[in-house]
Amino acid sequence: MKDIFVDNCAAKNFANPADPEYKALIGWLHDEGFLAVSQRLLAEYGRTSGGCLAPTNICALVGHLQTRGRLKRFTNPQLRAFGIRKAVARKLQSNRADYVHIKTVLLSYRKYALTLDKKLRRDINWFPGYRALAARRPQDIPYRG
Repeated sequence: MKDIFVDNCAAKNFANPADPEYKALIGWLHDEGFLAVSQRLLAEYGRTSGGCLAPTNICALVGHLQTRGRLKRFTNPQLRAFGIRKAVARKLQSNRADYVHIKTVLLSYRKYALTLDKKLRRDINWFPGYRALAARRPQDIPYRG
């Protein structure tokens, strides 16, 4: 499964992407990619999307992927079952609200994440026992392969 997690802060760049790398990521997601999401992330997309009217908007993309069965949605019970030990939680730098994003990435198939949040990137890349890759730019993730 060719999946990727796109944090809300990075999804804002989907609205009017002047950047060719974001255009390539949107095209790949539209044609063949899977999007790893949680209910909290879907709610964040809805709150900040500005009405979900633009064709390259993240909400339109989520709708497209959902109709084609390419939206990998992790349920709240699945996320709660993924426990973070207290010793590990003390070393995390991101805020507690982002723990659900960390869990979503680590439960995904390829464990790739696109986020502008420096602390979230650090926590995903550092998390013990997992080989995950979180990056700031689409070209830093081998999502096409």
